[in-house]
Amino acid sequence: MKKHIISSLIAAAVLSSTTAHAESIYEVYKLAKQHDPGLRAAAATYRAENEGVTVTKGNLYPNISFSGNLGYTNTDADTGNSDNNSNSLAISLDYPIYSPALNYAVDAVELSYESAGISFDNTEEDLALTTLTEYFNLLIAQSTLQTTEALVKSTASQLDRAKKQYEVGLASITDLQDAQAEYDSVRVTELSARSDVSYAQKALYQRTGREIQSIPQLAKDYPIRLDPAMTVDSLIAKAHRDNKELRILNLSVASAENNINIQKANGRTPTVKITGELSRKDSDTSPANQNQDGVTNTSSIGLGVSIPLYSGGAINASVRQAVAEAESATEQRASSLQSIELNIRSLYLDLQTAVAQIEAQQQLIRSRASALEATTAGYDVGTRNLVELLDAQSNLFDAQNTYEQYRYNFVVKKLSLLEATGDLTEDKIKELDKWLIAKN
Repeated sequence: MKKHIISSLIAAAVLSSTTAHAESIYEVYKLAKQHDPGLRAAAATYRAENEGVTVTKGNLYPNISFSGNLGYTNTDADTGNSDNNSNSLAISLDYPIYSPALNYAVDAVELSYESAGISFDNTEEDLALTTLTEYFNLLIAQSTLQTTEALVKSTASQLDRAKKQYEVGLASITDLQDAQAEYDSVRVTELSARSDVSYAQKALYQRTGREIQSIPQLAKDYPIRLDPAMTVDSLIAKAHRDNKELRILNLSVASAENNINIQKANGRTPTVKITGELSRKDSDTSPANQNQDGVTNTSSIGLGVSIPLYSGGAINASVRQAVAEAESATEQRASSLQSIELNIRSLYLDLQTAVAQIEAQQQLIRSRASALEATTAGYDVGTRNLVELLDAQSNLFDAQNTYEQYRYNFVVKKLSLLEATGDLTEDKIKELDKWLIAKN
Protein backbone atom coordinates (compact mmCIF):
# COMPACT_ATOMS: atom_id res chain seq x y z
CA MET A 1 0.00 0.00 0.00
CA LYS A 2 2.78 2.41 0.95
CA LYS A 3 4.84 1.64 -2.13
CA HIS A 4 1.76 2.06 -4.27
CA ILE A 5 1.14 5.54 -2.83
CA ILE A 6 4.75 6.64 -3.44
CA SER A 7 4.88 5.28 -6.99
CA SER A 8 1.58 7.02 -7.72
CA LEU A 9 3.00 10.33 -6.49
CA ILE A 10 6.06 10.00 -8.71
CA ALA A 11 3.98 9.05 -11.74
CA ALA A 12 1.59 11.93 -11.18
CA ALA A 13 4.48 14.39 -11.23
CA VAL A 14 5.33 13.60 -14.84
CA LEU A 15 1.86 13.22 -16.32
CA SER A 16 0.74 15.86 -18.81
CA SER A 17 -2.04 18.23 -17.90
CA THR A 18 -2.93 18.98 -21.55
CA THR A 19 -3.75 16.94 -24.61
CA ALA A 20 -3.46 19.58 -27.33
CA HIS A 21 -1.41 19.05 -30.47
CA ALA A 22 2.28 19.31 -29.62
CA GLU A 23 4.57 21.59 -31.64
CA SER A 24 8.06 20.20 -32.21
CA ILE A 25 11.02 22.44 -31.46
CA TYR A 26 11.96 22.55 -35.15
CA GLU A 27 8.42 23.57 -36.13
CA VAL A 28 8.50 26.37 -33.57
CA TYR A 29 11.86 27.55 -34.89
CA LYS A 30 10.56 27.63 -38.48
CA LEU A 31 7.54 29.63 -37.34
CA ALA A 32 9.86 32.10 -35.61
CA LYS A 33 11.94 32.52 -38.79
CA GLN A 34 8.83 33.30 -40.81
CA HIS A 35 7.51 35.74 -38.20
CA ASP A 36 10.66 37.61 -37.15
CA PRO A 37 10.98 41.14 -38.67
CA GLY A 38 14.60 41.42 -37.55
CA LEU A 39 15.57 38.49 -39.76
CA ARG A 40 13.72 39.99 -42.72
CA ALA A 41 15.49 43.30 -42.13
CA ALA A 42 18.88 41.56 -42.09
CA ALA A 43 18.01 39.80 -45.36
CA ALA A 44 17.02 43.11 -46.96
CA THR A 45 20.27 44.72 -45.78
CA TYR A 46 22.21 41.84 -47.31
CA ARG A 47 20.47 42.33 -50.66
CA ALA A 48 21.08 46.08 -50.50
CA GLU A 49 24.80 45.58 -49.84
CA ASN A 50 24.97 43.22 -52.80
CA GLU A 51 23.57 45.92 -55.07
CA GLY A 52 25.99 48.41 -53.50
CA VAL A 53 28.90 46.31 -54.77
CA THR A 54 27.53 46.50 -58.32
CA VAL A 55 26.98 50.26 -58.01
CA THR A 56 30.51 50.93 -56.80
CA LYS A 57 32.13 48.62 -59.34
CA GLY A 58 30.29 50.56 -62.03
CA ASN A 59 32.58 53.52 -61.30
CA LEU A 60 35.54 51.50 -62.61
CA TYR A 61 34.01 51.16 -66.08
CA PRO A 62 33.53 53.79 -68.80
CA ASN A 63 30.78 56.28 -68.12
CA ILE A 64 29.02 57.10 -71.41
CA SER A 65 26.34 59.77 -71.50
CA PHE A 66 24.13 61.29 -74.16
CA SER A 67 22.88 64.87 -74.33
CA GLY A 68 20.70 66.76 -76.80
CA ASN A 69 19.49 70.32 -77.21
CA LEU A 70 16.85 71.99 -79.37
CA GLY A 71 16.73 75.80 -79.30
CA TYR A 72 15.23 78.90 -80.90
CA THR A 73 16.63 82.44 -80.69
CA ASN A 74 15.01 85.69 -81.86
CA THR A 75 17.25 88.73 -82.17
CA ASP A 76 15.86 92.28 -82.56
CA ALA A 77 18.67 94.81 -83.15
CA ASP A 78 19.26 98.17 -84.92
CA THR A 79 21.06 96.33 -87.68
CA GLY A 80 18.07 94.06 -88.33
CA ASN A 81 16.06 91.16 -86.99
CA SER A 82 17.02 87.50 -87.17
CA ASP A 83 15.68 84.12 -86.13
CA ASN A 84 17.90 81.14 -85.33
CA ASN A 85 16.91 77.48 -85.02
CA SER A 86 19.60 75.20 -83.65
CA ASN A 87 19.91 71.64 -82.38
CA SER A 88 22.81 69.61 -81.06
CA LEU A 89 23.57 66.01 -80.12
CA ALA A 90 26.56 64.76 -78.14
CA ILE A 91 27.94 61.53 -76.71
CA SER A 92 30.51 61.90 -73.92
CA LEU A 93 32.99 59.40 -72.47
CA ASP A 94 34.59 59.50 -69.02
CA TYR A 95 36.77 56.47 -68.22
CA PRO A 96 39.02 56.34 -65.11
CA ILE A 97 41.89 54.09 -66.21
CA TYR A 98 43.90 54.63 -63.02
CA SER A 99 42.27 55.40 -59.67
CA PRO A 100 43.55 53.60 -56.54
CA ALA A 101 40.85 55.31 -54.47
CA LEU A 102 38.11 53.71 -56.57
CA ASN A 103 39.74 50.28 -56.27
CA TYR A 104 39.88 50.58 -52.50
CA ALA A 105 36.27 51.78 -52.50
CA VAL A 106 35.26 48.55 -54.24
CA ASP A 107 37.17 46.58 -51.61
CA ALA A 108 35.25 48.50 -48.95
CA VAL A 109 31.79 47.65 -50.31
CA GLU A 110 32.79 44.01 -50.85
CA LEU A 111 33.84 43.81 -47.20
CA SER A 112 30.56 45.45 -46.22
CA TYR A 113 28.65 42.94 -48.34
CA GLU A 114 30.47 39.99 -46.76
CA SER A 115 29.81 41.45 -43.31
CA ALA A 116 26.10 41.81 -44.10
CA GLY A 117 25.96 38.15 -45.10
CA ILE A 118 27.55 37.04 -41.83
CA SER A 119 25.31 39.45 -39.94
CA PHE A 120 22.28 37.78 -41.50
CA ASP A 121 23.58 34.37 -40.42
CA ASN A 122 24.28 35.75 -36.96
CA THR A 123 20.76 37.17 -36.69
CA GLU A 124 19.38 33.77 -37.70
CA GLU A 125 21.53 32.02 -35.09
CA ASP A 126 20.55 34.50 -32.37
CA LEU A 127 16.91 33.95 -33.26
CA ALA A 128 17.41 30.20 -32.99
CA LEU A 129 18.94 30.47 -29.52
CA THR A 130 16.27 32.90 -28.32
CA THR A 131 13.43 30.76 -29.69
CA LEU A 132 14.83 27.51 -28.31
CA THR A 133 15.44 29.11 -24.92
CA GLU A 134 11.85 30.34 -24.80
CA TYR A 135 10.70 26.88 -25.88
CA PHE A 136 12.53 25.30 -22.95
CA ASN A 137 11.27 28.02 -20.61
CA LEU A 138 7.78 26.81 -21.47
CA LEU A 139 8.86 23.22 -20.88
CA ILE A 140 10.26 24.17 -17.47
CA ALA A 141 7.09 26.09 -16.58
CA GLN A 142 4.87 23.21 -17.69
CA SER A 143 6.97 20.70 -15.77
CA THR A 144 6.73 22.81 -12.61
CA LEU A 145 2.97 23.13 -13.06
CA GLN A 146 2.56 19.38 -13.53
CA THR A 147 4.57 18.66 -10.40
CA THR A 148 2.63 21.28 -8.44
CA GLU A 149 -0.71 19.90 -9.64
CA ALA A 150 0.33 16.44 -8.50
CA LEU A 151 1.38 17.86 -5.13
CA VAL A 152 -1.97 19.66 -4.81
CA LYS A 153 -3.78 16.42 -5.53
CA SER A 154 -1.71 14.50 -3.01
CA THR A 155 -2.06 17.22 -0.35
CA ALA A 156 -5.82 17.33 -0.92
CA SER A 157 -5.89 13.58 -0.31
CA GLN A 158 -4.02 14.04 2.96
CA LEU A 159 -6.38 16.85 3.97
CA ASP A 160 -9.39 14.64 3.27
CA ARG A 161 -7.79 11.88 5.31
CA ALA A 162 -7.15 14.26 8.21
CA LYS A 163 -10.77 15.43 8.14
CA LYS A 164 -12.07 11.88 8.33
CA GLN A 165 -9.68 10.99 11.14
CA TYR A 166 -10.67 14.12 13.03
CA GLU A 167 -14.35 13.26 12.69
CA VAL A 168 -13.81 9.89 14.35
CA GLY A 169 -11.41 11.23 16.95
CA LEU A 170 -8.18 9.75 15.51
CA ALA A 171 -6.62 13.14 14.70
CA SER A 172 -6.37 16.41 16.57
CA ILE A 173 -7.59 19.78 15.43
CA THR A 174 -3.92 20.75 15.06
CA ASP A 175 -3.36 18.01 12.47
CA LEU A 176 -6.40 19.17 10.56
CA GLN A 177 -5.25 22.79 10.58
CA ASP A 178 -1.74 21.80 9.50
CA ALA A 179 -3.14 19.82 6.58
CA GLN A 180 -5.39 22.73 5.60
CA ALA A 181 -2.49 25.20 5.78
CA GLU A 182 -0.28 22.98 3.62
CA TYR A 183 -3.06 22.56 1.08
CA ASP A 184 -3.65 26.33 0.91
CA SER A 185 0.09 26.90 0.48
CA VAL A 186 0.45 24.52 -2.47
CA ARG A 187 -2.68 25.99 -4.07
CA VAL A 188 -0.97 29.40 -4.04
CA THR A 189 2.11 27.81 -5.61
CA GLU A 190 -0.09 26.25 -8.27
CA LEU A 191 -1.55 29.63 -9.21
CA SER A 192 1.96 31.05 -9.58
CA ALA A 193 2.99 28.06 -11.71
CA ARG A 194 -0.03 28.57 -14.00
CA SER A 195 0.94 32.21 -14.40
CA ASP A 196 4.49 31.19 -15.39
CA VAL A 197 3.11 28.82 -18.04
CA SER A 198 0.84 31.55 -19.41
CA TYR A 199 3.75 34.00 -19.61
CA ALA A 200 5.98 31.46 -21.38
CA GLN A 201 3.20 30.73 -23.88
CA LYS A 202 2.77 34.45 -24.58
CA ALA A 203 6.52 34.79 -25.15
CA LEU A 204 6.39 32.04 -27.77
CA TYR A 205 3.28 33.61 -29.30
CA GLN A 206 5.16 36.89 -29.64
CA ARG A 207 8.06 35.01 -31.22
CA THR A 208 6.09 32.82 -33.64
CA GLY A 209 2.72 34.52 -34.13
CA ARG A 210 0.90 31.33 -33.15
CA GLU A 211 -0.68 30.08 -29.94
CA ILE A 212 1.38 27.16 -28.66
CA GLN A 213 -0.39 25.34 -25.86
CA SER A 214 1.46 22.05 -25.74
CA ILE A 215 4.98 20.98 -26.67
CA PRO A 216 6.83 17.67 -26.45
CA GLN A 217 8.84 16.77 -23.38
CA LEU A 218 12.51 15.89 -23.24
CA ALA A 219 12.97 12.12 -23.32
CA LYS A 220 13.92 10.55 -20.01
CA ASP A 221 16.93 8.86 -21.61
CA TYR A 222 18.35 12.08 -23.06
CA PRO A 223 22.12 11.75 -22.50
CA ILE A 224 23.31 14.08 -19.74
CA ARG A 225 27.02 13.98 -20.44
CA LEU A 226 29.80 15.83 -22.21
CA ASP A 227 31.80 14.57 -25.14
CA PRO A 228 35.14 13.37 -23.69
CA ALA A 229 36.93 14.77 -26.74
CA MET A 230 35.53 18.26 -26.12
CA THR A 231 37.88 20.62 -24.31
CA VAL A 232 37.78 24.32 -23.55
CA ASP A 233 40.76 24.95 -25.81
CA SER A 234 39.13 23.15 -28.75
CA LEU A 235 35.91 25.11 -28.21
CA ILE A 236 37.78 28.42 -28.12
CA ALA A 237 39.70 27.49 -31.27
CA LYS A 238 36.42 26.72 -33.02
CA ALA A 239 34.96 30.02 -31.85
CA HIS A 240 37.95 31.86 -33.35
CA ARG A 241 37.03 30.34 -36.70
CA ASP A 242 33.25 30.21 -36.64
CA ASN A 243 31.82 32.61 -34.06
CA LYS A 244 29.81 34.99 -36.21
CA GLU A 245 30.18 38.06 -34.03
CA LEU A 246 33.95 37.58 -34.10
CA ARG A 247 33.92 37.13 -37.89
CA ILE A 248 31.99 40.39 -38.23
CA LEU A 249 34.57 42.13 -36.03
CA ASN A 250 37.39 40.69 -38.16
CA LEU A 251 35.76 42.26 -41.20
CA SER A 252 35.33 45.53 -39.31
CA VAL A 253 39.09 45.60 -38.68
CA ALA A 254 39.79 44.78 -42.33
CA SER A 255 37.40 47.52 -43.41
CA ALA A 256 39.04 50.05 -41.08
CA GLU A 257 42.49 49.15 -42.42
CA ASN A 258 41.19 49.47 -45.97
CA ASN A 259 39.84 52.91 -45.08
CA ILE A 260 43.42 53.99 -44.34
CA ASN A 261 44.31 53.09 -47.93
CA ILE A 262 41.27 54.99 -49.18
CA GLN A 263 42.26 58.17 -47.35
CA LYS A 264 45.86 57.90 -48.54
CA ALA A 265 44.70 57.32 -52.11
CA ASN A 266 42.24 60.21 -52.00
CA GLY A 267 44.87 62.64 -50.78
CA ARG A 268 48.14 61.41 -52.27
CA THR A 269 47.63 59.51 -55.52
CA PRO A 270 46.71 60.80 -58.99
CA THR A 271 43.59 59.90 -60.92
CA VAL A 272 43.96 59.33 -64.66
CA LYS A 273 40.94 59.52 -66.96
CA ILE A 274 40.28 59.16 -70.64
CA THR A 275 37.71 61.68 -71.81
CA GLY A 276 36.12 62.02 -75.21
CA GLU A 277 33.12 63.45 -77.03
CA LEU A 278 31.32 63.14 -80.34
CA SER A 279 28.92 65.99 -81.13
CA ARG A 280 26.84 67.35 -83.99
CA LYS A 281 25.36 70.85 -84.20
CA ASP A 282 22.86 72.06 -86.80
CA SER A 283 22.07 75.78 -87.05
CA ASP A 284 19.65 77.62 -89.37
CA THR A 285 19.42 81.43 -89.27
CA SER A 286 16.88 83.62 -91.05
CA PRO A 287 18.00 85.73 -92.83
CA ALA A 288 20.82 83.37 -93.71
CA ASN A 289 24.22 83.79 -92.07
CA GLN A 290 26.96 81.80 -93.73
CA ASN A 291 29.17 82.11 -90.65
CA GLN A 292 26.61 80.45 -88.37
CA ASP A 293 24.43 78.23 -90.55
CA GLY A 294 25.08 74.61 -91.43
CA VAL A 295 26.13 71.40 -89.73
CA THR A 296 29.16 71.13 -87.48
CA ASN A 297 30.58 67.75 -86.44
CA THR A 298 33.11 67.68 -83.61
CA SER A 299 35.11 64.83 -82.09
CA SER A 300 37.59 64.98 -79.24
CA ILE A 301 39.58 62.65 -77.02
CA GLY A 302 41.88 63.47 -74.16
CA LEU A 303 43.84 62.12 -71.24
CA GLY A 304 43.31 63.90 -67.97
CA VAL A 305 45.29 63.72 -64.75
CA SER A 306 44.30 65.17 -61.39
CA ILE A 307 46.73 65.23 -58.47
CA PRO A 308 45.74 66.47 -55.00
CA LEU A 309 48.43 68.76 -53.63
CA TYR A 310 47.21 70.58 -50.56
CA SER A 311 43.90 70.75 -48.64
CA GLY A 312 44.76 72.80 -45.60
CA GLY A 313 46.04 69.79 -43.64
CA ALA A 314 42.85 67.79 -44.19
CA ILE A 315 44.68 65.03 -46.09
CA ASN A 316 47.06 64.08 -43.28
CA ALA A 317 44.30 64.53 -40.70
CA SER A 318 42.03 62.14 -42.62
CA VAL A 319 44.79 59.52 -42.68
CA ARG A 320 45.47 59.92 -38.96
CA GLN A 321 41.74 59.67 -38.28
CA ALA A 322 41.51 56.44 -40.29
CA VAL A 323 44.53 55.00 -38.43
CA ALA A 324 42.91 55.79 -35.07
CA GLU A 325 39.62 54.22 -36.18
CA ALA A 326 41.47 51.07 -37.25
CA GLU A 327 43.18 50.91 -33.87
CA SER A 328 39.79 51.28 -32.16
CA ALA A 329 38.31 48.47 -34.26
CA THR A 330 41.26 46.21 -33.40
CA GLU A 331 40.89 46.85 -29.68
CA GLN A 332 37.13 46.31 -29.81
CA ARG A 333 37.75 42.94 -31.45
CA ALA A 334 40.26 42.05 -28.73
CA SER A 335 37.75 43.00 -26.04
CA SER A 336 34.99 40.95 -27.65
CA LEU A 337 37.34 38.00 -28.04
CA GLN A 338 38.04 38.07 -24.31
CA SER A 339 34.31 38.13 -23.57
CA ILE A 340 33.66 35.24 -25.96
CA GLU A 341 36.44 33.13 -24.45
CA LEU A 342 35.21 33.85 -20.92
CA ASN A 343 31.66 32.95 -21.92
CA ILE A 344 32.81 29.63 -23.39
CA ARG A 345 34.82 28.78 -20.27
CA SER A 346 31.81 29.66 -18.11
CA LEU A 347 29.38 27.60 -20.21
CA TYR A 348 31.72 24.60 -20.20
CA LEU A 349 32.04 24.81 -16.41
CA ASP A 350 28.26 25.17 -16.09
CA LEU A 351 27.77 22.01 -18.14
CA GLN A 352 30.26 20.08 -16.03
CA THR A 353 28.48 21.27 -12.91
CA ALA A 354 25.08 20.41 -14.36
CA VAL A 355 26.14 16.82 -15.08
CA ALA A 356 27.20 16.40 -11.45
CA GLN A 357 24.06 18.15 -10.16
CA ILE A 358 21.73 15.94 -12.18
CA GLU A 359 23.47 12.79 -10.98
CA ALA A 360 23.28 13.98 -7.37
CA GLN A 361 19.65 15.02 -7.80
CA GLN A 362 18.74 11.52 -8.95
CA GLN A 363 20.20 10.16 -5.73
CA LEU A 364 18.34 12.82 -3.76
CA ILE A 365 15.04 11.73 -5.34
CA ARG A 366 15.71 8.14 -4.30
CA SER A 367 16.60 9.26 -0.78
CA ARG A 368 13.51 11.41 -0.42
CA ALA A 369 11.29 8.66 -1.83
CA SER A 370 12.69 6.35 0.86
CA ALA A 371 12.19 9.07 3.47
CA LEU A 372 8.55 9.50 2.41
CA GLU A 373 8.02 5.75 2.59
CA ALA A 374 9.48 5.63 6.09
CA THR A 375 7.50 8.67 7.24
CA THR A 376 4.28 7.22 5.82
CA ALA A 377 4.89 3.99 7.73
CA GLY A 378 5.65 5.94 10.91
CA TYR A 379 2.50 8.02 10.51
CA ASP A 380 0.41 4.88 10.09
CA VAL A 381 1.67 3.49 13.40
CA GLY A 382 1.60 6.82 15.21
CA THR A 383 5.35 7.52 15.52
CA ARG A 384 5.29 10.39 12.98
CA ASN A 385 2.85 13.27 12.80
CA LEU A 386 1.03 14.75 9.82
CA VAL A 387 3.38 17.74 9.49
CA GLU A 388 6.35 15.40 9.03
CA LEU A 389 4.41 13.42 6.44
CA LEU A 390 3.47 16.55 4.49
CA ASP A 391 7.06 17.82 4.63
CA ALA A 392 8.43 14.52 3.34
CA GLN A 393 5.88 14.53 0.54
CA SER A 394 6.69 18.13 -0.42
CA ASN A 395 10.44 17.41 -0.32
CA LEU A 396 10.03 14.57 -2.81
CA PHE A 397 8.06 16.72 -5.25
CA ASP A 398 10.57 19.55 -4.93
CA ALA A 399 13.42 17.17 -5.72
CA GLN A 400 11.59 15.86 -8.78
CA ASN A 401 10.85 19.36 -10.03
CA THR A 402 14.44 20.50 -9.50
CA TYR A 403 15.68 17.43 -11.38
CA GLU A 404 13.59 18.32 -14.44
CA GLN A 405 14.77 21.92 -14.33
CA TYR A 406 18.41 20.78 -14.19
CA ARG A 407 17.85 18.60 -17.26
CA TYR A 408 16.25 21.39 -19.28
CA ASN A 409 18.86 23.92 -18.20
CA PHE A 410 21.58 21.50 -19.27
CA VAL A 411 20.12 21.50 -22.80
CA VAL A 412 19.86 25.30 -22.85
CA LYS A 413 23.51 25.60 -21.80
CA LYS A 414 24.52 23.22 -24.60
CA LEU A 415 22.59 25.35 -27.07
CA SER A 416 24.31 28.49 -25.78
CA LEU A 417 27.68 26.79 -26.21
CA LEU A 418 26.80 25.84 -29.78
CA GLU A 419 25.87 29.45 -30.48
CA ALA A 420 29.12 30.72 -28.93
CA THR A 421 31.17 28.42 -31.20
CA GLY A 422 29.10 29.27 -34.29
CA ASP A 423 27.62 25.80 -34.57
CA LEU A 424 23.92 26.30 -33.78
CA THR A 425 22.59 25.08 -37.14
CA GLU A 426 19.27 23.69 -38.30
CA ASP A 427 20.84 20.23 -38.31
CA LYS A 428 21.60 20.61 -34.60
CA ILE A 429 18.01 21.66 -33.95
CA LYS A 430 16.68 18.66 -35.86
CA GLU A 431 19.04 16.40 -33.92
CA LEU A 432 17.68 17.78 -30.64
CA ASP A 433 14.12 17.39 -31.94
CA LYS A 434 14.58 13.63 -31.95
CA TRP A 435 14.88 13.69 -28.15
CA LEU A 436 11.59 15.54 -27.67
CA ILE A 437 8.66 13.16 -27.41
CA ALA A 438 4.93 13.85 -27.32
CA LYS A 439 3.30 13.63 -23.90
CA ASN A 440 0.95 10.77 -23.15
